Amino acid sequence: MKHFIDKVLFVGFCCVIGYYGYVFAVELLKSDGLEDISKFITIMVAAFAIGTLFGILTMLFKNILQGSKLNGYKRELEKESISAAENSSKVKVLESKIEVLEKALKEALAKNNA
Repeated sequence: MKHFIDKVLFVGFCCVIGYYGYVFAVELLKSDGLEDISKFITIMVAAFAIGTLFGILTMLFKNILQGSKLNGYKRELEKESISAAENSSKVKVLESKIEVLEKALKEALAKNNA
């Protein structure tokens, strides 16, 4: 559910940025760029700044999402490694018990044969 809300917010943010881009484009088309060069430069700088800000925020958003996924994978790997270590220690304990029982069996057989 959290990812759905994040995606909806991201789409909303993209719509807001698109709207402001549209407004700046309309302003640019309404003005004669060659006669009013300061307005043209202002609109181009603003469009560049908005585009740069949008790119930075998009990458920040993606980085946060990847970080949360990476932390989830790390926790999953830790759980798997803990269970693997736990299983290997159980196997070692069982092997040592088998060795003790084999020795006890050999001793009991030796006593019965003697």
